[in-house]
Amino acid sequence: MSEEPRVTLEANYDRYRSLDEREVHLYLSVVASTAADRPASPPSDAQFAEVVLLDQSGSMSHPRTKLQRAKEASCAAIDTLREGTRFAVVAGTHEATMIYPRESFLAPANATTRAEAKQAVNRIAPGAQGTVIGAWLDKARELLEPHRDLICHALLLTDGRNEHQGRSARSMDTVLADCRSVFTCDARGIGADWDPAELRRIAEELRGTADAVPDLADLAPEFRALVRTAMGRTLSDLALRVRCAPGVSVSALEQAHPAVADLLDHRLPLAGAAASDYPTGPWSSEARRFVATFTVTGDRTAGADAETLASIEVVIGAIGTDRATPVSSVEVITARWLDQPAQETVIGADRHRHEQEKELYALRWRGGALYRQGDRHGACDAWGRAVALAAELRNEDALRRLGKVVRVEDAVRGVVGLLPDLDPDYVLQAMMGTVTSSSYGLPRNPAPRADPAPGHPSAPGPTCPRCRRVAVAGARYCENPACDHEFTDGSPVVGG
Repeated sequence: MSEEPRVTLEANYDRYRSLDEREVHLYLSVVASTAADRPASPPSDAQFAEVVLLDQSGSMSHPRTKLQRAKEASCAAIDTLREGTRFAVVAGTHEATMIYPRESFLAPANATTRAEAKQAVNRIAPGAQGTVIGAWLDKARELLEPHRDLICHALLLTDGRNEHQGRSARSMDTVLADCRSVFTCDARGIGADWDPAELRRIAEELRGTADAVPDLADLAPEFRALVRTAMGRTLSDLALRVRCAPGVSVSALEQAHPAVADLLDHRLPLAGAAASDYPTGPWSSEARRFVATFTVTGDRTAGADAETLASIEVVIGAIGTDRATPVSSVEVITARWLDQPAQETVIGADRHRHEQEKELYALRWRGGALYRQGDRHGACDAWGRAVALAAELRNEDALRRLGKVVRVEDAVRGVVGLLPDLDPDYVLQAMMGTVTSSSYGLPRNPAPRADPAPGHPSAPGPTCPRCRRVAVAGARYCENPACDHEFTDGSPVVGG
């Protein structure tokens, strides 16, 4: 944890903008690696802390196998913890109750504590009626807050709605705001009576995932996978630090891969500086991709020198303050203004795909919401459009989920029919999951690009002989990151 990670940051965007445009869109590729990746330096087990939040309300006894499977999954999570990992198990009803250890602290994982914890979990019986998920999260925060130097994670399982939160002295808004800087949370729902919007909100606020587990036999493998993923993170938090020039603001900032997450609401402005940090949560050694939109106000002049709009870097530690440590190079975002429409490049195509993935998720969600309201025709229509879009995007995860609720007759045209005797658990699964496709890849690192030739930047550039994309005037390389053809043979196709 003390060694700084190796982080590379790359910005891809269209540097030439028409005078009538007021937005600049860009994609950020961030790749992080740490010393823990090297065999000689395995990650320290003390880096990680885990709290399992298990629903103990009376509804967990219907059917009886529900609670038993939940206990088995909790024991599987405990067995997955590495030696020395700090952990606790909490049962939730209208309040949060310590299951292991009995006192409010985290125990170190070893053979003895794992065995004791599993015995305590297996003694859990259905408790009182009532569900106050905010109390469960508050308990996790109480347990994990003394360990903020670790990577803290909570695993939440429920089969019901947060129907009694209004009786609590603390609102869900307050609870989530207090938990946000302490731990991340993956939430899972079982059965058909939980509220997907509640779990999605928890996951979005606490930078985790939310999903349905229709088949209880899948619960233990799911818990093991979630704990392994969480333990694989070796960086507690990285943030994108953005400094905007006067007249420029960040109007959108999202993680686009491997899952969509809106970072705008998590903005932390730096006191006394024209900069803000956007936390991205814990990292393993991995690559992520982000999309950002800068909005520009004021008059611009065509053909003038490139204008600096903003700078972006990655920081770690003391995020939101001037004590944070930069761990990447600085990407300076510039724009040169044209007196005619700018040519569309691969950046526009990537942005379109990003919006399509979000539309696909919205269609899946709408179909499920309509079905739960009794509108079978509307649900079928929404899911049919989702199937067509998922087929176009080759989103296998979405197609698998949709295949549990509709019979696909023509995927390309979105012709589907509702499956008979549709299991409501699979309706919830169709609504949930990540927003983006696992096939949505990152571009390989492009070679350095030469600055455009001086003169008339509004002139058309060369067309790539490989992929036929039009580059800006004076370009040395194709703007398509998947192609990156170098115009060195002296015969680029100009203007198409």
